[in-house]
Amino acid sequence: MEEARDPDAFRRIVLESPEPAVVMFWATWCPFCRRFKSEFERLRDELRARFVSVFLDDESNPLWEDYAVDVVPTIALFRDGEIIERENGVLGYGIDRAMARAFADRAVRRLSGGIGSQPR
Repeated sequence: MEEARDPDAFRRIVLESPEPAVVMFWATWCPFCRRFKSEFERLRDELRARFVSVFLDDESNPLWEDYAVDVVPTIALFRDGEIIERENGVLGYGIDRAMARAFADRAVRRLSGGIGSQPR
């Protein structure tokens, strides 16, 4: 899993990549993020995409605002520099296995060109 700790790394690793990337926006101070990290790693087995961990520890990080991340963890599938699927965490709860599974199902459809997929 790749890591992006600042906007420049995010641009280089995610936005400029020719491959899709599943991104987890998270913060080390968030207990829900730490709990979800193992579930995020399980998603790697199901999705044919790169996985990137994006740290939002610093509240002045512009990625909070650029991607309207209100709650961490939040996961998003990027393709061609755009979010094509997203699952926002729930305040005081995070993301559970069922939410991750639903995200994976939607992401697989998007990546395989199924119903509701964006044209490339």
